[in-house]
Amino acid sequence: MASISALVIARNESANIAECIRSMQDIADEIIVLDGGSTDNTVEIAESLGARVVHHHEWEGYGKQRQKLQKYATKDWCVWLDADERLTPELSGEIRTFTDNAKTNEILNISRANHAFGIRIRHCGYFPDRVLRVHARTYTTYNDSLVHEKLVLPADSRIVNSKNSMLHYTYDTYLNMQMKQVKYASEWAKNKYAKKGRGCSFITPFIKGCFSFLRKYIFQLGILDGKIGFLISASTSSYTFNKYLCLYQIAMEKKHESGK
Repeated sequence: MASISALVIARNESANIAECIRSMQDIADEIIVLDGGSTDNTVEIAESLGARVVHHHEWEGYGKQRQKLQKYATKDWCVWLDADERLTPELSGEIRTFTDNAKTNEILNISRANHAFGIRIRHCGYFPDRVLRVHARTYTTYNDSLVHEKLVLPADSRIVNSKNSMLHYTYDTYLNMQMKQVKYASEWAKNKYAKKGRGCSFITPFIKGCFSFLRKYIFQLGILDGKIGFLISASTSSYTFNKYLCLYQIAMEKKHESGK
């Protein structure tokens, strides 16, 4: 039987970490939480449930945090969860079957049943919303992206879609959604500028924001989710606008610094 390292990066997740860890206990041979400098009792809760907690308070972005955490894993396979995600019993059984039978180059692509404000969202691109979360420990790792990090896929990798979904509780309140999106927008812009070395035009945030709303609400059928679909579409539009506005600002600052 293959062994499993269950891995979670967290910071101030006292409201979520207990249920996250409990959902992994049936399949994990070890549970490791990388704490990014929590000021609440995230660490104490995790340790009380048998998780090993390691501390890396110097935040270098989500990709590098995952890279750091993976170095502490000792088992055959890595199973990644965010603190606001949960494995279901059905998915846990599927993961166990997968790790016992998969080849090293196979990666499990898990769908997420996303919830916002306590409501299951079935459109707006919120389902199946697949993420690569189970891989052989020595086969691959995450890239360096500050936000929206991804697994590096070697040329011979084979993606296997899960039949079951994990539960994902994205936002408790609208304020929580806005705070996360503002943070992600800033991180995205820094990452984008670092890679491309250029910004965008002044009109780009407006164009991208409008298209984002249309994509979520019309093309991805957010209209079928009723009022919550409109709210999510509008919020995503605001997030997209802020991403490109941050990128524009960074470019203007760099231009000013260079005296051009």
